[in-house]
Amino acid sequence: MVVIDRIRIHGFRGIEHLQMPLSSTTVLLGANNCGKSTVLKALELALSDEMVVSMADFHEPEDGRAGDFLYVDVRFVPITGKKRRPYFSPAWQEEFKGHISRDAHGREFFAFRTAFNKQADGTTLKTRSELVQWEAGKAGAAIDALPQALQFVGIDAEEDIREAFLNENSFVSRMYEKLKETLAGNPELGDYPIQSLRKMLDGLSETLVGPGSKIPDSFVLTAQNIRALFSLVKHDAAEQAPVSALQGRGSLKSAAIMAILTLADLLVQGHRYRQKPLFLLLAAEEPETHLHPNAQRALMHEFSQLSEQLIVSTHSPYVASVCEPREFRSMIRTGANVRVQWLPQKLDAAENRSIKRLILRYRGEVLFARGVVFVEGVTEEQLIRGMFQAYFGDDPSAYGISLIGVDGKSYAPFMLTALSLKIPFCVISDNDGDARHVVLKQLEEMRRKVHVSENKKTQATCFLSPGLAIEGELVFKTQLHREIIDALMACSQSLNPSPKALKLQRERLEKATPKELKRRLEKKKAEYSGFLGEIILKNPYGQPIEARIPRAVLEAFETIAAWLGLEGVRNKAQ
Repeated sequence: MVVIDRIRIHGFRGIEHLQMPLSSTTVLLGANNCGKSTVLKALELALSDEMVVSMADFHEPEDGRAGDFLYVDVRFVPITGKKRRPYFSPAWQEEFKGHISRDAHGREFFAFRTAFNKQADGTTLKTRSELVQWEAGKAGAAIDALPQALQFVGIDAEEDIREAFLNENSFVSRMYEKLKETLAGNPELGDYPIQSLRKMLDGLSETLVGPGSKIPDSFVLTAQNIRALFSLVKHDAAEQAPVSALQGRGSLKSAAIMAILTLADLLVQGHRYRQKPLFLLLAAEEPETHLHPNAQRALMHEFSQLSEQLIVSTHSPYVASVCEPREFRSMIRTGANVRVQWLPQKLDAAENRSIKRLILRYRGEVLFARGVVFVEGVTEEQLIRGMFQAYFGDDPSAYGISLIGVDGKSYAPFMLTALSLKIPFCVISDNDGDARHVVLKQLEEMRRKVHVSENKKTQATCFLSPGLAIEGELVFKTQLHREIIDALMACSQSLNPSPKALKLQRERLEKATPKELKRRLEKKKAEYSGFLGEIILKNPYGQPIEARIPRAVLEAFETIAAWLGLEGVRNKAQ
């Protein structure tokens, strides 16, 4: 088996220069306009002749003078499982014949450059050449045509597949025509049922549309009548689509995906039948579009089963939840520069499990956040959400900030992820017992692991007053006495509907000592926090912001304001 382990892009669209490692599955993360789509299109430029480069595709630096040269380099290496092998198999030796090079360690690779140069007449000249030295980018002999064993399949949620039929170089057009040619030369193959394809399409139909939507048993799925599958995509009313469950549901997106994967599956089966090697790179741009969460997860499984290598750009935590931590590539644009961050590639088994269990399964939004606030649990999460709204005037999500309860003091996997992907974060922690020591020790260990130094602008730790957890801080260090009583009363209303009972309950709370109020809060925990967070936001007693929010939380908010470029917002908070 072979994979692309490196890609290098120069002068293409919004990327001036970028080199990125790829794995068998690579998941591109990042904000809009950070270059995710450009990476997918760069792979398409390198591995197919479908795309046509226009003048607008040449990178325009800050000085406004567009370049006249762009290129995309890719490097193929042999692997077994996830491990790189020193030599290509005999079949791939034959495919790459005459273009295989060796690195400094004697390991074989096949690398090539696809370049475009502007010409004086306004056209572009496309060339391909082998790279005999990857790091130096040293070019060798020209490559007239890529091996037929290398195939690129693109899936774009917003692309109209009907247009692909008009482009003779597109994967859809090429495979569709190849199917017709094969049947014309071998008509006896046309009526042979393809059971493996039926199974795949039934699964895809249920994945994309819903339970029960599959190909009718009466429809015999053969190579000859596969063309009927495209009737929905092409809007050919003269043909009857076999996937009847898709009709009338506005499921053109689902039908398009099924059509592309059908052709890809036929291509794979054909190469297996002829015992020929095949490398199929499937590149999907935001495949989650128009799909419900379970379908997003299931579709990723279908993609990975079909392709030798998969690269996906996404904004979906549901897509991320079925991936491995080492597969993420976070793209970050700073001015005109784009850089890529990733998690350590050699996480131990325990760390890998922790990230998958604590983050990807339930809190995948961390991967897409502009910044993160880590707290102990749901109590702090609900309280600080109300405080955040009181301070900033809007919900954290409006600023791209995620509030994450780590369920105790398990900060390490969250810190590791944020540090690796360069996501700014604050920790707002209790300060009772050994809490301070535990938090700071975890942070220092994670910094060492990813070789990151201390940066108080993007890595803040804010502790409550010495010896206090959140309930003690609220009672002893803020001026929220009336608000706390109101929150406890809100907790009691469902248990004591009688006005008389509620009156007596309030009188007891108003006479309670601070220690007694603290104990009552501790007994109610997550129940009181939602009510108190709302009361702090509404501010019924006209308290200044400093009286409603603990000092450590105010410090965290000041740090977040600096991330967002909103310094001084505290002065405007009411």
